[in-house]
Amino acid sequence: MSPTLNFIKKHWLTLGLLVGSVVGVSWIVTHNRPPGSMTVIEAQGMDMTTMKPPVGVMPVSLETVRWMSLNGGSSFPATISAFTDEEVTARIPGRISRILVYPGDQVAAGQLLATLDAPEYDAQLRKAQATSGAKAAEVVSAERMIAHHKNILAGSKASVNAAQAARDKAQTDVEAADIELQKSKDELAGAKAAKEERLAEVTYADKELVREKQLYSKGAISLDELQTSQRDRDAAAARVQSAEAAVQSSNQSVRIADKRLTAARQTVVQADAQIAAANADAAQAQEGIAQAHADANAKRFESSAASAEAAGASVFVDYRKLTALASGVVAERVVSPGTAVAAGQVVLRLKSVGQVRVQADVPQAFAASVRAGTAVRIVTDSTERKAHISSVFPSVDPQTRTFRVEALVSDSSGSLKPGMFARLELEGSGVRGLAVRSAAVQSDDNGKFVWLAVQRKGTGKTDWTCTMHPQVSRPGPGKCPICGMDLVPREKGGPLVAHRQPVTVSKEAGDYTVIVTGLKDGDKIVWKGFESLIEGTSIQDSSQALTPTPPSGEQVPGMDMPSEGGASRATQPAQGPATQQPATSDYTCPMHTGVSCDRPGKCPKCGMDLVKRDTPK
Repeated sequence: MSPTLNFIKKHWLTLGLLVGSVVGVSWIVTHNRPPGSMTVIEAQGMDMTTMKPPVGVMPVSLETVRWMSLNGGSSFPATISAFTDEEVTARIPGRISRILVYPGDQVAAGQLLATLDAPEYDAQLRKAQATSGAKAAEVVSAERMIAHHKNILAGSKASVNAAQAARDKAQTDVEAADIELQKSKDELAGAKAAKEERLAEVTYADKELVREKQLYSKGAISLDELQTSQRDRDAAAARVQSAEAAVQSSNQSVRIADKRLTAARQTVVQADAQIAAANADAAQAQEGIAQAHADANAKRFESSAASAEAAGASVFVDYRKLTALASGVVAERVVSPGTAVAAGQVVLRLKSVGQVRVQADVPQAFAASVRAGTAVRIVTDSTERKAHISSVFPSVDPQTRTFRVEALVSDSSGSLKPGMFARLELEGSGVRGLAVRSAAVQSDDNGKFVWLAVQRKGTGKTDWTCTMHPQVSRPGPGKCPICGMDLVPREKGGPLVAHRQPVTVSKEAGDYTVIVTGLKDGDKIVWKGFESLIEGTSIQDSSQALTPTPPSGEQVPGMDMPSEGGASRATQPAQGPATQQPATSDYTCPMHTGVSCDRPGKCPKCGMDLVKRDTPK
C-alpha cells in the first residue's frame, strides 16, 4: 500500500472534517453574505481608481457671479511665527526638582520657571567662600604689617632727628668749650703775667725794705718810714700770693674747659653714630614697607581670585534657578520633574506672542514696489488685521524666484498663534470685475475651471447601475450581478446639472478671484460641495433641504427615509418637489460628504445610513 493511501486511511476523519468545513464556509460566503459585500478575490480584483460615484442629486452651495469692486492688491500665503523663541536650558547638570509653569501659561521676564537639585554646587560655593574669607584675612594681616613697618620707619626718622639735634647741640657745646678753653688759657696767661709783676714788686719791695732798714739803722729815716716800707713789702708779697692763686685758678679753668671740649667732641661722635644707626633702621623700615606692600598686593590678588571663584560658584548655584529672559507663553514642557538633565539640555520652550511675525514669500516681480512700510492686510480664517511691511529680506531664492517679507503684528488677544496659515495681502487700488469665491476656482492639467450650474438638457431617462460597478446598466431596479448590491438610478430628476467650465482668472483679492473669460454676470457656480462632481451631475442648492424622491414615483433601492407618519417616504407616492427649509443641523453620508438632508435616511449614492452633522444656526 502506498504511503498516501496509508496516510488517508489513518486520518480520514480529520480530512473529512476539513473538507466539510471548507465547503460549508464557501457556501455561507456565497449565499449568506450581506448585499453589496464582495468576496476576498473580488475585492482584490477591483480597480478602485476607475470607480466614480453614480450621478445623483448632489447638494452643493451655489453663488451668483456678479460684478464686484475688489481690493486690487495681491495675496500671498504667509506663516505666523512667534516674535522670539526662547529655549530654557539647564546650564549645569542636575535633577529637575520643580517646574512651576505649564504650556499655555503667561510668564514675565525674570520669572522663576523651574529649579534644579545640584547639592555639589552648594559645597563648592561654601568652599570658595571660606577660601575667599581666609585670603581676605591674609590681606588684612599684610596691611597691618605695612602699618607696623611704617611705624618703625617713623620711629627711625624720629631717632635720626633726635640724634641730629643731639649732634647739633654737642657741636655747639664743642664750640662753646673751645671758646671757654681759649678764654681760660688767656686768663691763665694774664694771671701768670700778673704774678710775674707781683713777684717783681716783691723783689723791689724786698730791696727797698733792706735799703730802708739800712737807712733806719743809720737814723736816716724814721721808724714810720721803715714800717711803711715793711707794709709795702708785705702787701707786695700778699699780691704775689694772690696772683699765684689766680694762676692756679686759671690753670684749673683751662683743665675744666679742655675736659668740656673733649666731652662735647665725644658727644658729637656719639650723635653721629646714633644718626647712622637711625638711618640704617629707617632704610630697613623702608625695605620692610616695600616687602609688606609686595606681600599685601600678592594677598590682594589671591583674595580677588578667591572672591572671583566664590562669585563664580555663586553664579553656578544661581544656575539652579531657571528663569525667563523675556515675557511670553510657555509653548512646551520638554522634561518632567525628577528628570536628570545635562548641561545644555532644553527644559522648556517659550514663545513671545504679544507681537508675532508674519512672513510671506513674494515673487521677484514685486521687488520694486514692496519695501519697508508698505501697507498690507493679514487675513486668517477668523481675523483680519492691517499692518505694514517691517522687513524685506535682501536675497531672492534662486529656486522659487521669490523673496521674503515680514510684518510685525501686535496680538494681545492671542488669536494669531505661531504656526498658523495666513494670507498677506498687499493693499493697492480698487478693481471692478466679475468675481467668484476663490474656493470655487480649481486647477488641473488643462488649466483653471469652475463648476457651472446649467439647466438640464435631454429626455431625463435613467438607467440603473451599481455604485461599486458603474459598468452595470439595467433598465430598472434590481440587484448587481457582480456583487448583489441594490442598483440605483444613474440619472435622477432636478432642473440643474454641473458643467465643467474653463475660465481665465486675473487678480485674487481676499476670498474672491476676478474672472476674465468663461463666465458672465448672473451665472451660478458651485463654490462648496464640488468634491464628487462629474460632468452632468444633478445638483441642488444646499440652502434648500434635499429630500430625495425617485422620479415617476419609483422607489429608490436603499432609500428608507421615514416620514412623519412613521412609514418610509420611499414606499409612498411622490408628493412633488422637496420642501425648502433652512437647515440648522442636517444629515450627511460618511462616505459622500456632499450629500445633505434635513432628516435621517439612506445615502442616495451608496445606501449607507446618514449621520447627523451639526452646522451653525
